[in-house]
Order: sequence, then C-alpha cells, then structure tokens
Amino acid sequence: MRKNFSNKNPPGRRADPPGKHPLKPAESFLRKPAGVCLICLLFFGLTVWVFAPVLKSDFQVFDESGELFLNTHMNSGLGWQNLRWAFFSLEYSNWYPLTWISHMLDCKLFGLQPWGHHLTNVLLHAANGVLLFLALKKMTGALWRSLVVAALFALHPLRVESVAWISERKDVLSAFFGLLALWLYAGYVQRSTARGRKSTAGSQKPEVRIQTPASGFRFPASVFYWLSWLFFAFGLMSKSMLVTFPLVLLLLDFWPLQRVTGGQWHVAGILQLVREKVPFFLLVIPASVAVYFAQNAGGQFLLRFPLSFRLETALMGYARYLGKMFWPANFSVLYPYPDHWPAGQLLFAAALILGTTIVAFVLRRQRPYLLVGWLWYLGTLVPVIGLMPLGAQSMSNRYTYLPMIGILLLVVWTVNDLTKRWRRRTVLLTVVAALMLGACVIRTRAEIVYWKNGETLWSRAVAVTQNNFMAHYCLGLIQSRTNPEAAMAEYQKSVDAYPDYVDAQRELGLLQGQSGRLAESVIHFEKAIQLNPQNSWAYHDLGLSLFNLGRAGDAVPPFMKAIEVEPQNAKLKDDLGMLLFSNAHGTEAISNFLATAQSDPVGFGRLLDAMQFDTNHVTLINNLALCFATSPDPGLRNGKNAVRLASRACEMTGYQNTICVETLATAYAEDSRFDEAVATAQLACSLATAAGQPDLLKKNQDLLELFRSHQRYPYK
Repeated sequence: MRKNFSNKNPPGRRADPPGKHPLKPAESFLRKPAGVCLICLLFFGLTVWVFAPVLKSDFQVFDESGELFLNTHMNSGLGWQNLRWAFFSLEYSNWYPLTWISHMLDCKLFGLQPWGHHLTNVLLHAANGVLLFLALKKMTGALWRSLVVAALFALHPLRVESVAWISERKDVLSAFFGLLALWLYAGYVQRSTARGRKSTAGSQKPEVRIQTPASGFRFPASVFYWLSWLFFAFGLMSKSMLVTFPLVLLLLDFWPLQRVTGGQWHVAGILQLVREKVPFFLLVIPASVAVYFAQNAGGQFLLRFPLSFRLETALMGYARYLGKMFWPANFSVLYPYPDHWPAGQLLFAAALILGTTIVAFVLRRQRPYLLVGWLWYLGTLVPVIGLMPLGAQSMSNRYTYLPMIGILLLVVWTVNDLTKRWRRRTVLLTVVAALMLGACVIRTRAEIVYWKNGETLWSRAVAVTQNNFMAHYCLGLIQSRTNPEAAMAEYQKSVDAYPDYVDAQRELGLLQGQSGRLAESVIHFEKAIQLNPQNSWAYHDLGLSLFNLGRAGDAVPPFMKAIEVEPQNAKLKDDLGMLLFSNAHGTEAISNFLATAQSDPVGFGRLLDAMQFDTNHVTLINNLALCFATSPDPGLRNGKNAVRLASRACEMTGYQNTICVETLATAYAEDSRFDEAVATAQLACSLATAAGQPDLLKKNQDLLELFRSHQRYPYK
C-alpha cells in the first residue's frame, strides 16, 4: 500500500489521456508550491469577502456585556495582573486563557469598537480554511478534493455563529491551533516515513519511502512532532473541546496516513501508535480538570435532566446536526430542549446513526475514509453532544466547527470514488462543487444579516423555535432599554415557557415594580429567591417592592439577607440605610430590624461581619449602633451589638468624630461597661470642645453625668 504524500494522482484514479485535458498546464502549475500559494491567497480572500458583512454587526447581548464591557481585565488591556487572571480565572464556567488574552489584545488595538473584534474572528476563520486545505493536501495528495472540503467547511452557513459572535473567539482560535497542529503532525509523519522508520504494524521494512531533496536543510521529524504537541496545548488553552484531538490523530494514522500494514488494526500497531500519542493525552488531563472545576465554580446556568433524556438528546443531536449540514435552514442562536423527544424521531435517529456506523465499518478496507470521517464526526462531538448539559441549549451551530470536517471528508471522497467511471466527470463535479459553494455563500450571507444586532438575532430565534425561554429573555433584555412594555411581554413568555428561570423572574419583577405593579413584582421576586436563595439582588428587589408598598417593616429581613449573601456590595448597604433612616417609615423599619436581629442571631451575626469590615458606610454603621443602644423598646436593645458596630465606626474615623464617639459611649453604658462609657464620653466632650460644637458638648456632658451614676440611656 502506498502512502500518498506526494502530488501525484491518488491510487485508483485514472489518469487523463494525453492531449485530452485542456487545463493540464494550469493544473500542473497549481500543483506546484507557487500555485498552491496562489490557491491559498485566493481562498483566504474569498472567505474574508464572504464574512466581511459581520464587520458591521454590533456586540451581542449575553456574553459580550460580561466578557468585554463589564470585565475590567479585558478592557484595561495587557498587563501582568490581567495575564495572571487569564490563566487562573474560572469565571464564565470555562478555562481558556489564550482566548482571554486575544480579547485583551483586541481591546488594546480596537478599544470597544465591535468591527475590530469581528475582524479578528474573520481573519482567524479564513486562516483555518487555508490550514485545513494544506493539512488535507499534505496527508492525501489530493489537491482539488482537499480544496473542496476546506471550502465547504469555511463557507458553510453553520460557521456564521462561530465567526459573527465575538465571544465565540474560542471556536476559531482553538481550531486555528488545532489545525496547525494537524498540519505539523502530517509533516512529522511525512519526515519520519521518508527516513525509513519502521511501520507501526511491526513490519521489518518501511512501507513507503518519500523522496526528499538530496541537499538543503530539513527540520527533523521530532521538531514537527513537538511543535504539533505545543500548538495542541495552545488549542486546549483556547477551548477545551479540542480534548478529542489525540483520537483524531489515531484515526488519521489509519487513513489517509496509512500507518498500519494492510489497513488493518493489529495489537502491536495500536499500542505503538497510542504510545506515540501519550504526550498529547497527558495534556488532555489537566485541561479537563480545569474545565471541570470551572463548570462547578463559574455559576453557569444548567438544566438538570435524567440520564435517559440526556442519552436521547445525544442521539437526536447527531441526527439534527447532520440535518443542519445538508439542509442549512432555520438556524437559531439557541435551540431549546423539548419536553420530550418524539419516539418516531428517536427511532429514525437511531437507525441513521447505527446504519451509517455499520456501513462504514463493513467498508473500512475498501473505503477507509467512510469510517475515519464518521468516527471523526461522532468523536469530536462527544464533549458537547448533551451527555453533560451545557447551558440552556440542546444543540448549537458553533459545536459543528470541527466535527463537520469528518462528514465533508466522507462525502467528498465518496463522491470521488463513485464517479470514477463517469464521462466528463471533471466538468460535472466542477459544476456541482461550484453550485454547492455558491449556495453556501448565499445562505451564509443571508444568515449574517440576523447577526446585525441583538434584536435581529433573538427575534430570529423566537421565529424559528418554540418555547424558547432564553430567546424571549434575551429579547426582553434588549427591549427593556427602549420599550419596557414589550420587554415585559417577552419576560412573561420566558417565564411561561420555563418558570424556573431565575433571571427572567427577577427581570419581570423589576419592570413590574417600575410600572407600579408592585404586588405582582413581589410574587416574582419571591419565586426568584425560592429558585436561588443566594441571589442577593432578588432579596434587595423584594425589599424595595415591600418598602414601596408601605410595608417597611417587612422589607427589613430581605435587605438584611441580601447583605448577608453579598457582604461587599455597597449598594445593598446604601439602600438598607435609606430604608431604616428615611422619614417615611423609619420607626417601623428600625423596630423590625432590631426584632429580626433578636430572632435570628446567626443571620444577624453575618450582617455584623459584613459591617465589621466595611470601609465606606460610617453613618449607617453608627446609626445601627445607636438603634441598638437607644431603642425605646427595652426588649430590642442589645449592648454587645451596639458596642461592636460603634467601635467599628470609631475605628473608621480614627476616634475623631464626636458623634461616633458619643454613640460608642452610649453603647458601653447599654452593655453595663460604665467605666469605659465615662472615659469615652469624656473623649466626646473634648472632641466637641476642640471642634466648636456647643450643642454636642452639652449633650455629652449630660450623658457623662448619667453614665457616672451607672445609668443607661433613658427609655422614651
């Protein structure tokens, strides 16, 4: 069996009769290095032209708002702190440091101008098409088939999501490194074979010797091997979906690299090839561990399903992706899960997957590309096929970025073999390929239109899917800026489709509260808290709605819980101060605050912890201390809480604020620490005298006499 690394016609292909091929001189030129370079340049330019309209697209809601606009690590450019964050951050439920760094570079170069970020995606994708062409050509020697596969890959409308969505930089970047690693691996095999290495099946003589120039420096095979390994590592650091890459290399060893004697898998051959891939597999382990912890720590939205449903989703996913490849219509940025998968569709999907697998296995010797292409497709989709749910989508167009290559290999090589005996096959296949590529260009350009902005994108998703709660939610987010009534309607549809979506419940409650429908907003905030008891803003929003309903006392516990959940949030403390010390309902709120502290000492202890390390809310902390020390209800006073809060207020002001020192003296007295109360009251008098505050001086002198006689602040 001959390995076809050369530019000669592959085995089994009949040569054109002499003098019968009018394009023979041109084809001869295109097979030379200069001709291949020309093809690459034209192909690159065509891909950039097809996707150029995305440069006019805006940032999209969802990831861009967090990953670019609100992420200070991104928009502050490169720096050691930002680079360290990129490598050690587990935010957004993922680990992809090189993707973060690429965004930082874009922000440095283009700021927050969307066209620049889109341009990087387009250029990377165009480069990926060229790399795929070069890798396939190196492995198979088939110039035109490799070009057709690469062109269909690059121009197919399924690529739009990965290119037009800036946050999917990880798709095009990881594929860039992965395809570069693939090209280098092919170079490694080429050079190791040319040096006459033994076949991995254990034969005594090398199966093929590639002709190499007698002179001129050539890098050794090991350089290509370790460069391939390095770029694979870069790919994993861009997106972890590349974890199946070592298995793809094993498939390519079978075909087209033909590193197994007779095209058969022997135990010795398998072990040799697997040992060769061990360094690649070793990279997969830490990358998988990092992603596992990121998924658990990142707080990504997940839907929980039983194993049986996940298996059905995986089965349907394989069939549905094939459908989108061969009939690219009704694309959505997000495909929701159904309530159940119809039995008829499941049976069809099972028959399709099982039948194709059997045919590919039976024909593995006559047509090895069938098995390789099919297993490439099945294997590379495993991380995202639905066995482990990721987000709210049952499938995503972007997940086909690399898996589709396997199907294209299978189809193009099958067509080539089945048409070998056709008359005028070159003309016919050229016309068919041109028509297919033309159709891809038209559909891709049409699909790009929907990515103009968030409203067009999510409106399209709503139009082509049913019960898409996430699409309604995102559309509501966008419309809430200009049309609150329309946004409320979208949020309501989201809640109706999936009542357990916390964000939709809260956003609907917010808009209802702003429109005066406070009682309805309370219902949605309470539902959001029930779904996620760690959502601090849901507690905050519930407290505000209750306060605006005139139920200031009932509003206190939600505010306290919000601060307990998120103790560093200054806004939550500001609003608690507004609630407690506003003129409208202050007395009721303060009484409820003190009662809550008494009935829930553990929860209130966490609130005190939050206040203990606060550096901004001196007035609030002092006022809370004063409430505990001077409440007219003796049952609600608490000297220890008062001392703790008042001490913190004095520490924050360096014991130079007369009012804070006065409060601490009053707190000491309430805690029966009268000697400390007297000393602190004397300090307050000194501060008032030095500051020229006669009213405060008179008040603290009265308190001093009270404390000397071992009396607390009087009840009123």
